[in-house]
Amino acid sequence: MKSSFITLEGIDGCGKSSLIRPIASRLTDAGIAVETTAEPTKTWLGDAVRRSYGEEVNPYTEAFLFLADRATHSDWIRNRMEEGKTVISDRYSDSTVAYQAALLQQRLGGKSADYINYLQEIAKPVIITPDITLLLDVDPEISLKRLGGRSELEKFENLDNLRLVRKNYLEIANKSKHIRVIDASKDIAEVKEQIFAALGRHFDMEL
Repeated sequence: MKSSFITLEGIDGCGKSSLIRPIASRLTDAGIAVETTAEPTKTWLGDAVRRSYGEEVNPYTEAFLFLADRATHSDWIRNRMEEGKTVISDRYSDSTVAYQAALLQQRLGGKSADYINYLQEIAKPVIITPDITLLLDVDPEISLKRLGGRSELEKFENLDNLRLVRKNYLEIANKSKHIRVIDASKDIAEVKEQIFAALGRHFDMEL
């Protein structure tokens, strides 16, 4: 079976990080060799990205930190796929576009669509277009309730920011053939059903 590149996307609190393990397990049970990964990576580049979360940096600086981390990450993904593995990534390029376009718009003004186009263009040389992206879509009010237990919310984890990011995600999805929008406001069993149905169609098998 040909290897695939699968990405999970969505605003904070959408549930994707808790779903990557059961997705990998289901695919493994179906005979698919799977590797999981996430962004930011656990490299020194990923550490630089995480450091930027808590500091006041130029939004373009932050965007380019993500891009540098992703360039190295993409090489790792290609290598795993050449080994015949299907790779599932918790966040990838669409995250940077959705989140950083919102940040640039807030800081600099203008239209989010212009920033989306710019960020997508500069990423083209270093990214791998996913075979399928599962966008876990949820209302920001719901996501913030789910994040309520966190001791410290990150800079994007407030209602206004998350609304902008969600809007950007849906705009990206509307123009991308590989993105499948999943209603993540449902209970976990229903969300899994939607995900496994989408992946079943992708792999042309029952999951």
